[in-house]
Amino acid sequence: MFVSAAFTLASVPAPAQERAEELLGGKPPPTGTGMLVTGSILSGVGAVNLLTSPLCKTSLIPRDTQDVCLGSSLVIGGVFAAVGLPLLFVGISRHNTYVEWKRQHRTLSLLTDVGVAPTPGGAALTWSASF
Repeated sequence: MFVSAAFTLASVPAPAQERAEELLGGKPPPTGTGMLVTGSILSGVGAVNLLTSPLCKTSLIPRDTQDVCLGSSLVIGGVFAAVGLPLLFVGISRHNTYVEWKRQHRTLSLLTDVGVAPTPGGAALTWSASF
């Protein structure tokens, strides 16, 4: 007698999962919140650094370090702004896509607002809404 076994390591969704995603309109797109927060912080730090760089040429800074202060403020501020602004714009675009998806899938979007929170005695079902 000959016995054979085969295992597949490919990650293929089960047919039931595919059918559920089709019925529910697919997975929701990313909200873009992470990019919005990161882009806002980096852009803000870059803007502050760029706006305060003229202080390097005042009497607050010793003369021999004014050029280094100005150069480093402009470079660091420019890098932070150059990284932060694209993140901010992509985050805005993703958030607009998510809002449009929520508008098209009202019933399904209500389910994405449902969550589970741990409590001392077990768990609680939560629902968040905004207006």
